[in-house]
Amino acid sequence: MASHNIQQISRRFRQLFLIIAIALPLLTLFYWVLFNYLPQGLRPLQPYVIGALPWTTASLALLASLLPLSVVVFGLVTLVQLFRLYENAIYFSHETVTLFRRLGITLMLWVVASPLHSSLLSIAVTFNNPPGERMLVMTLDFGDLAMLLIGTIVILISWIMEEGRKLEEEQAYTV
Repeated sequence: MASHNIQQISRRFRQLFLIIAIALPLLTLFYWVLFNYLPQGLRPLQPYVIGALPWTTASLALLASLLPLSVVVFGLVTLVQLFRLYENAIYFSHETVTLFRRLGITLMLWVVASPLHSSLLSIAVTFNNPPGERMLVMTLDFGDLAMLLIGTIVILISWIMEEGRKLEEEQAYTV
């Protein structure tokens, strides 16, 4: 019964992560295409942008946004694959461990992508500003450092899972 519940919940999570993985790139595209028409509350970059954002600038901003977006989508696709295994009652396979490790690496990649994204985005959106009004912003906050720590812990957990899986495999072949 518990396995059946895990499988049902895993199916729902798999479907949710798949929908988000498809929706995020579309929402990001629409955000930059419609940037000039959005209400002020949805344009947090407004203090850096003087006037309307030219199409070329919005295109550069979209390209800059692809960096963290690709990390997030990679993580979501990994979650879809992991929950597909759980949906099929495969909990401690080599593939599960590999996907867990990939999740940890994805979290660590976020720490690289996030500050790089903020720098590229600040350059893109202020590129057409007059001299003296252009900016280079780089952010690294506690959330990024926490993500690095969590990613490291997830990789450690995957390592422990792999060792447990190997022990279980050895016991299964012991007569």
